[in-house]
Amino acid sequence: MVRGARLSLDLNPPRVTTDKGDSDGRAPAQGGKRGLTEEGDLLREELERERRWERAEERRVSHAIGLTDLFAVLMVAATGFSAFATWRTAQVTSLVFAIADRPFMGVAKIDFEATDSPDPHLTVVYKNFGRIPAADGLVRVDVWIDGKPAPDPFPGAMDVHESGGIPPDVDHFFYRYFTADSYKDVVSGKSRLRVEVRIDYTGLAPNTQYCDSKRFVYDYRTATFRHAGGSNKCRSNEIF
Repeated sequence: MVRGARLSLDLNPPRVTTDKGDSDGRAPAQGGKRGLTEEGDLLREELERERRWERAEERRVSHAIGLTDLFAVLMVAATGFSAFATWRTAQVTSLVFAIADRPFMGVAKIDFEATDSPDPHLTVVYKNFGRIPAADGLVRVDVWIDGKPAPDPFPGAMDVHESGGIPPDVDHFFYRYFTADSYKDVVSGKSRLRVEVRIDYTGLAPNTQYCDSKRFVYDYRTATFRHAGGSNKCRSNEIF
């Protein structure tokens, strides 16, 4: 009886379990979970590396785009400054030519002459101070005593003189006569004298109309004519 029981026990030997699995080849459940965890960690690390690489690429692209925008702004600014410099140079050049290549008419001197004669007169000396001739010169002299037109001993005399062409640095003369009594009142200070001189003229270039208008008052204390205002922006319809 004992031998039979031993034999029956030997027919069912116990299983031997190892770290690599049991005797029939099946892996333990705990080892399988560990393998899955390791694979997940590897995937997460790989994804993180991919994200870091993408972020680095985005930073490089953004930096390159920023530099490109900066260069574009600098090029636009440089173009703007260049255009402004060109415009300013053209303006200065035009101004230089406008000043150099035009006549400048003006009054050189005003004084009394023939003061001891029965017909003293005022002499207005005008000339072209520029370097090129003036054309179509038209000179007008108005004389006022105490705010009224000065009496003229020669009523037929004209107050306007057509001088035509006026070369540079040549004196031209305009005469305005007084009565002896009017002249004495002015030089003694009894009456106030005002002289207005206007010169209209053109340059040699087409469509160039110029004007010079000056006002003078007589100072009896110094026996001189003093400048009292004027303009070089006259309107053409003011002369007559």
